[in-house]
Amino acid sequence: MNQKHTPVLLCLPFATLVALGALAHPQQKKPSLAPPKQAPKQALAGTEFARDVVPLVKKYCVSCHTAPKGTGGVSLSAEKTFEAALKNRAIWDRVGPAVLENRMPPAEMPQPTAAEREKLGHTLESLFSQVDCQLNDPGRVTMRRLNRAEYNNTIRDLLGVTLRPADEFPNDDVGYGFDNIGDVLSISPLLMEKYLSAAEKVAEEAIVPPGAGSRPLRITARQLAGLGGGGGGSQEGFELGRTGDTAMASFDFPVAGVYTVLIQAYEQHADPKPTKMGVSLDGKQLQSFDVAATVQNPQTATLTLTIDQPGRHKIGATFLNNNDRDAEDLPFRRKGQDRNLYIGFIELQPPAGFKRGLSLTLPKDDTDAAWDAAAHSVLDPLAKRAFRRPPTLQEKTKLVALTHLAREKKIKTEFPEGVQLAIRAILSSPSFLFRPEPDAKPNDPTARRLLNDYELATRLSYFLWSSTPDEELLRLADQGKLKNTATLIAQAKRMMRDPKAAALAENFAGQWLQLRKLAVVQPDDKSFGEPLRQAMTQEALRFFTGVVQEDRSVLEFLDADYTYVNAPLAKHYGISGITGDAFQRVTLNKDAEQRGGILSMAAVLTLTSNPSRTSPVKRGKWVLDNLLGTPPPPPPPNVPELEAQKGATQAETLRKRLEIHRTNPACANCHAQMDPIGLALENYDLIGRWRLNDGGKPIDTAGVLPDGSKFSGPSELKRILLKKKTQFTHTLTDRLLTYALGRGIERSDKCNLDTMTKSVENSQYKFSAIVEAVVTSVPFRERRGDESGKKPAP
Repeated sequence: MNQKHTPVLLCLPFATLVALGALAHPQQKKPSLAPPKQAPKQALAGTEFARDVVPLVKKYCVSCHTAPKGTGGVSLSAEKTFEAALKNRAIWDRVGPAVLENRMPPAEMPQPTAAEREKLGHTLESLFSQVDCQLNDPGRVTMRRLNRAEYNNTIRDLLGVTLRPADEFPNDDVGYGFDNIGDVLSISPLLMEKYLSAAEKVAEEAIVPPGAGSRPLRITARQLAGLGGGGGGSQEGFELGRTGDTAMASFDFPVAGVYTVLIQAYEQHADPKPTKMGVSLDGKQLQSFDVAATVQNPQTATLTLTIDQPGRHKIGATFLNNNDRDAEDLPFRRKGQDRNLYIGFIELQPPAGFKRGLSLTLPKDDTDAAWDAAAHSVLDPLAKRAFRRPPTLQEKTKLVALTHLAREKKIKTEFPEGVQLAIRAILSSPSFLFRPEPDAKPNDPTARRLLNDYELATRLSYFLWSSTPDEELLRLADQGKLKNTATLIAQAKRMMRDPKAAALAENFAGQWLQLRKLAVVQPDDKSFGEPLRQAMTQEALRFFTGVVQEDRSVLEFLDADYTYVNAPLAKHYGISGITGDAFQRVTLNKDAEQRGGILSMAAVLTLTSNPSRTSPVKRGKWVLDNLLGTPPPPPPPNVPELEAQKGATQAETLRKRLEIHRTNPACANCHAQMDPIGLALENYDLIGRWRLNDGGKPIDTAGVLPDGSKFSGPSELKRILLKKKTQFTHTLTDRLLTYALGRGIERSDKCNLDTMTKSVENSQYKFSAIVEAVVTSVPFRERRGDESGKKPAP
């Protein structure tokens, strides 16, 4: 593109762009909702607190938790009234659950009776709940920019291109367990440069000249990725020198349909046998070809693929028969003749009739009116979808004016270039890069308002699809129908059935279950390789997707009689009768005692192990964090690691070493919660294989939780967790609401969460019930101004 035509808008500092975006999207004054109701009468609350809480706290707690330096940094001796306790709410919120769950007081201290525990815990819960429910605060979400996944998906759905420019962006920061939290999604100068560069590349890719058909995507030898030890790409080709070496190309398949794949290849000849090349899709071999061509005259293998599920898929070209494994080839190897395979490129041709990008209609003549009409016809609808709202007249006029920067006399050449300039401006605009929800009174925490229909469409779309709203959502927003609860629920259910809902598994489940960490773990086990790593991840993601799209009970995350495996994973699990790399759903039957639910999946068991051994502590903490929502506090300073504990190295078993570790009073309370859970999973080794012995010693999986629950082994642990189904459902709803809102859950959200959890229970724990509860909740549909001077949570 001619650089002299670069739009002025793209050269402005980012702060100026933000200001322009605010001007272009003027705030619409919304009527404030009724102010929050009054808090409970202080006299009544104070009476209950003084009668049912203070005496028990004095009797069982203040001996350790006394100002100024209470045990664990918790002091309870100063607050004698409910009003004082409210000011120290962060501490008192921890008291009730700790007492009700028998985590406090410590075992060596005097213990309250069951009735005293109920009175103390439930009184605190009730008093604080009254405050939260009467406030019914919708909260406030910091204006969010698109994260990397959202940017790539939005570009794909907006312009039909398969570029993934955000893969080159800096990694997104994580807050509250997710990378879509507004408080941490900042913009650095480097990221702004990446945005401008990406906008130019995408704009050039997006424009389809008049009369052009579908355009193939070609990944050259230099761009191919190696799997299994390929020698890398060069101008001559990607060298595959060993049996099993693979040249891999990743493509985004924008629509379902029949695609054509072309692979250019040649061989380094060594003997009379032909070189064989296998072609695979997502690891499953589809077809093999004989390659008998030279570098001077390479051959092109062609095959067709039927894609039912749009999205990202991998096409691989694999060397099948290097002569290092065939005894008949020994004479040739002795002569130094080695057979190799070289890949020149892998090309993907879209289905017939599919046009990637935007099709342009040229101006009818060289008049300004014809030019402007043609520009408006393509840019107005594009800006609406990019900004996720109707563009203002000022915005539309500016975008069309930018196209004139490329205008000379040759309309057929310059009109597409002018549209590219406007697209670059759109993709560099704050209205595209951010998801603004402007308030009339942004600094007034009492100024509540309902979101408008376009803001609801945006929240809903990025929640379930990690992408921009589609035409149906925007049409309903135009009609003002998304505020209708029934319409909002119907759209959420439609979107969960759409293939784009796979983003919920990738981006929500991948972070909730911490599956993304599996990509970097390196267990010290020779049987662990890339195919098994990929299979572990796919099992968990497919299981989650199945629960979503089949609208199954979320309790199946805790225990189920089925899972998804391919041949490598089935072998890993000891499940017979499974062949090939394709995944299939299997009923576990007799294997149900060993497998079933996410807790027994190899992905979770591997990422919660140490490189050389299992870790009951990590596994127990993972369950508390992600399934029960009761994360233990960080370990106290100066406490030695398990292996460094005095006497631990001489202990015969890992259980004995943990018992020695718990003799430290600073460690005992938290480990009493984590260790029994982790030890119940010791039948799984560091990469999730089933075992009965460890180091020649029988494994003891018995345990007791602080609340007195006894169990032995994973199957009994799962039954215990199912008894805590309300706690699990509350935790999952909490996580899903956090992800949907893009902010952390606060104390004021508790009442809404309790109501949402109850509605899920009343709907047989269906996944759709959680989504329905989220999208119809007050925090999802409303927002308020911020408190002056309030800093975002870390």
